[in-house]
Amino acid sequence: MRIRRPLALGVVSLALSTTSTLCYAQQAPAGTAPAQPTPPAAATPEQEGQATDTIVVTGFRASLDEGIDIKRQSDQIVDSVVAEDIGKLPDQNVAESLSRVSGVQVEQGIDEAKDISIRGLRQNRLEFNGRTLISPYGRGADGPDEGSYNVMTLIPSELVSRLDVTKLPSASQVEGSLGGTVNIQTRRPSPKKPFFFGASVEGVYKDLPDKWSGRATALVSKSLFNDTLGVSLGVNYQKLNLRTDSFDSFTGWRPFDSRFNNNPAGVNFDPNGDGSPIYWFNDIRYQVLQEKREKLGVTAGLNWQPSSKFSGYADFLYAHANTRRDRNWLSVPLAATGNTYTAVTISPNENLIAGTVRATLQGNGEVIQLPTDIYSGAVGGTWTPTERLTVSGEVSYSEANQDYTQSYLRADTRTATPVTFDFRGTDVPSISYASTVDLTNPANFVFRTSYDNLFLYRSKEKQGRLDFKQEVDGGFIQSVQGGIRYSNIVSTRATFRNQTTYSTTQAPVVNYPGNYTVVDYPDLLNGATGSFPNSFVSAIPLGTTDFVCKAIVATCTPQLYDPTSSYKLEEPNWAGYGQVNFGSSLFGARFRGNFGLRYVHSEVHADGFIGSRADATKVVPNNVVVRYDDWLPSVAFRFTLSPKLLLRFGGARVMARPDTADLTPSFSVVESAGSASVGNPALKPFRVNQADLSLEYYPAKGAIYSVAFFYKDVESFLYQQLFNETIPGFTPDPSTSPDGTFRVTRTMNGTGGEIKGFEAQLTQPLDFLPGPFDGFGVSATYSYIDSKSGITDTRTHGDLPIPGLSKQNVNLVGFYEKGWFQARLAWNWRSKYLYGLGTGGSGVFYRPFESLSGSVRFNLDKRFQIYFEGSNLTNTPVRRYGGFEEATMTYRLTGRTFTGGVRLRF
Repeated sequence: MRIRRPLALGVVSLALSTTSTLCYAQQAPAGTAPAQPTPPAAATPEQEGQATDTIVVTGFRASLDEGIDIKRQSDQIVDSVVAEDIGKLPDQNVAESLSRVSGVQVEQGIDEAKDISIRGLRQNRLEFNGRTLISPYGRGADGPDEGSYNVMTLIPSELVSRLDVTKLPSASQVEGSLGGTVNIQTRRPSPKKPFFFGASVEGVYKDLPDKWSGRATALVSKSLFNDTLGVSLGVNYQKLNLRTDSFDSFTGWRPFDSRFNNNPAGVNFDPNGDGSPIYWFNDIRYQVLQEKREKLGVTAGLNWQPSSKFSGYADFLYAHANTRRDRNWLSVPLAATGNTYTAVTISPNENLIAGTVRATLQGNGEVIQLPTDIYSGAVGGTWTPTERLTVSGEVSYSEANQDYTQSYLRADTRTATPVTFDFRGTDVPSISYASTVDLTNPANFVFRTSYDNLFLYRSKEKQGRLDFKQEVDGGFIQSVQGGIRYSNIVSTRATFRNQTTYSTTQAPVVNYPGNYTVVDYPDLLNGATGSFPNSFVSAIPLGTTDFVCKAIVATCTPQLYDPTSSYKLEEPNWAGYGQVNFGSSLFGARFRGNFGLRYVHSEVHADGFIGSRADATKVVPNNVVVRYDDWLPSVAFRFTLSPKLLLRFGGARVMARPDTADLTPSFSVVESAGSASVGNPALKPFRVNQADLSLEYYPAKGAIYSVAFFYKDVESFLYQQLFNETIPGFTPDPSTSPDGTFRVTRTMNGTGGEIKGFEAQLTQPLDFLPGPFDGFGVSATYSYIDSKSGITDTRTHGDLPIPGLSKQNVNLVGFYEKGWFQARLAWNWRSKYLYGLGTGGSGVFYRPFESLSGSVRFNLDKRFQIYFEGSNLTNTPVRRYGGFEEATMTYRLTGRTFTGGVRLRF
């Protein structure tokens, strides 16, 4: 049942929350290089004209205050989310916490946010305490469900101190982001704080699986050796039960060719002769995904300050996730040939939206296991040989591994039967078939195909940097700084496969009782309109990587190495920079800022293979080396127009390297499936020239009114498109591709585009109201972003935007804090956005999405709290369509989440 909004708003008053993680020293690590933003000291009245009679606040308001101070003191354009803010809303991961930053748009994955766009761009640098946050996939998303298990879902928000999003970079910051750099900072120990311990335990209820889960966090820190050494240890453990219901497809909407002309209605495959044919849906799927997800996060830190001239630090992160996912779905495959249909209905937009097709119905089963480990450690320090010279350095090593195993088995009805389908007027298409067809009788099914896949992802980075900063006496120039950095990222994927197709006499389902079940989901896609079965025979693979060889066919070799889907990428990179920091006055207004230049040398050493997945005689090696250089200038000004009014402007040239999956030198042809996958190590990097302007007004402590304008000239970018192609020397299986073409997904270099927009931010505690209403407050952000990609939709002939970019995004938080009671309500909304290009060059879009979260907290005393939280209270479906909204591609529901817990500290 879908909750109505008034009811959802009422439910929020019952949801509870508390601070994010346990609060203690949040300082940046000693020895942090000038390139990394550090928390500024609170502005004094003399510095910024701040009133001295400000109200002292704690909790959520305190976190807002600190985030605003960080933004105010920075020379760059920076937005921050401080830990108290993260934990007091039900954020399941870092990506969801970032959704409250203006200009940041979140993309939904399985049960939680999986990725972000900053000012309309997905290519952003992720840092952990100032160094690269490594992923098993290298850069970007890979793995199942379009990156739903990427690195941003692995870092527990409970162990995060704060998130800094830098949108206008300086020369001293590491390259690699187009929209912004996200620095995820953990809590660091303070040598001056004798002892701290905190812990929390919470129960998590998800209404779609109707199961309870749990999380627990503990954090301890202590100072040693006469307050010269601080040590800390944080641990977070969680075990979650998830379920997702969806309507989906294998490849979505595809164009017909002339084979459709022999349909019963005699409709030409291109009725209006505009060169864009009728589109049809590849296969209709109703599916349930159930998952057990276990996570463990550990952080440890040392902060050593033996003297006033030297300080050192070390920190370590370990993140582990173990996921077991079972997916069952009923599939109705449509057809490319017209004589397979007995009736067709074509919409004015040239979509096959209804008809009757002769097809087998398929009961599919899949098991995926994803054990993932991330290790990251760094040692660094700062030396001040003179009062004006500071030298800092760091060496680090990071590694991320994932063993992705996938087992799949499909059961088909023994004979084809007429199936009527209709996409009109419903959330998901309706289907019907003869009453004599019993989808719950195993005797009516045979196994048709199965496969096992094993993908071993490995990535590691070695990094070292050395920076200096020299203060200058008086004058316009206040300091100069510079530094060098070297990093080497090595990413590999080793792929092992087995696939078998069975005959009707070889594999009747009833002969293998351990490999099928009759699933019954009475609440399947609950609340979605449309008529479809919710009970059917589903295959059950064993969930091992040699299922094909064990279950039905005993004559094959398990885990066959597939060189065409394996690769090694090594990317050594050098960078150096020089930066001048300045400050003075102009017409009575104080200003400060910096200008600088960063040089980057990039290399790609790619080793892979080209050929047939099934025929080793058609496989040849492919080794490619690519080198390129970038010069990245930047400048930033910060004017204090009045004690409460700031003006910022600046510009920079930025670059980002393509995702690892796009750089692979492999070309893998699968003749049995009629598909091929291809990478391109010679892809050009993203390059963008940007200009920024912002005006910020700080009427009182904890309050801000700001507006920012930005323009990005996108010289080059990447996008994906699905093509139907003939490949010389290869012939697809006629049953999967009757027209003799392969479905090939290619990543392309766009010829250029532009992004322009503005952001507005408002945070205002309402403490001027009479009590008890003086505990209310509001925090809101709005962004409007327009873009041009230079790509034309082949169907609508309209200009397409940059992929991943919503024109509008709204985030609204209302809060109340008074004494022992705190409550918050958060609403987030983003407008539609382009996902990518489908087969034939038509745009694939996500519809607008909204989420509602709420929390309340009871502080029983200074050490003990009770809280409840609720997220996704509107249970908004994720919807995707091909070109026109009538062409539904995806409809996904994840359900609501409710959390209750206790927290203590001393």
